[in-house]
Amino acid sequence: MAIKIDFKKYSNPEIASNIADVMSSPQRAPVRIIKWGLVFAVIGVIVDIFLISLSTQPTYIIVLSAIIILFLIAVSGVFLGSYSFFRDLNKSFQVILEYANNVIRLVIKDVCDTFDTFKSGVDGYQIKLPGGNEIVSGVLLDVVNPAAKKCLESRVPLIGKFVSKVYSLAVDGLLKVSSVFFAKVDKEIDKVVNDQLSKVKGVADAPLNFVENTVKQTWLPNVTEGADRYIGKAKGYIQKTYALISIPILAFAIAFIIAVIVLMIFAV
Repeated sequence: MAIKIDFKKYSNPEIASNIADVMSSPQRAPVRIIKWGLVFAVIGVIVDIFLISLSTQPTYIIVLSAIIILFLIAVSGVFLGSYSFFRDLNKSFQVILEYANNVIRLVIKDVCDTFDTFKSGVDGYQIKLPGGNEIVSGVLLDVVNPAAKKCLESRVPLIGKFVSKVYSLAVDGLLKVSSVFFAKVDKEIDKVVNDQLSKVKGVADAPLNFVENTVKQTWLPNVTEGADRYIGKAKGYIQKTYALISIPILAFAIAFIIAVIVLMIFAV
C-alpha cells in the first residue's frame, strides 16, 4: 500500500505572506542599485571639485581625469548596490529553505500522525512509505515554488521576471541535488524499515501497532535526519553560488575605487 501525500494542502496564505516578507529586501533591488549609483555619483562630483581645486595639471588633464573619476565612482556605487542585492537575495533563499524544511518536517509528522487512517487497509503489512526525495520535491514544487515565483514576478519592479528565472534555475538545481542525494539515503531508510517490518511475522499481539511504531520510531527519525542533511547541503549550494557571483562584483567595485585613488594622485 502506497501512502499518497496531498502537498497542495500545505500551501496557505501564511506561507505566501512569510515568503513575501523574506523577499521584501530584494524587491527594492533596482531602486537600491540606482540609489547607490546616485550617491556615489554625488561623491564623485565632490571628489572632482576637490581635484580641480588642488590640481596643477593642464586643464585638459584635469577635465579628463574628472570625467573618468566621476564615471569610476558612479560605477563602483552600482557594483556595490548589486553586491548588496545578491547578498540579500542569498539571505532570502536561506530563509526560504528554512521555511521549506519546516514544511517538510510537518509533512513527515503528518504521515505518522495520520497512520491510523490507512493502517487498517494495509495488506500483509506491505507499506510503501514516501521517500525523502518525494517529500522534498513535493514541498519545493507544490508549496514553496508557486508562492515565491508569484511574489517575485508581482513585487520586484523591472527585474522581477529575471529574478524569478534565477530562482527557478536554483530550484531546478536543488531538485537535481535532491534526486542524487536521496537515491542512497532512501535506500538506506527502506532497508532499515523493511528489516524492522520483517519481524512482524513473529509478533503475535497487535501487529498493526508494531508496524505503526516502526514507522514512527524508524522511518520518521531517519527521513527527518536525511531531509535536514539535504537542506544543509542546499544552503551550502546557494551560498557557493552567491559567492561565485558576488565576489567578482565586489572585486570590481574595490578595483574601481583603487583606480580612482591612483588617478587622483596622478592628476594632483
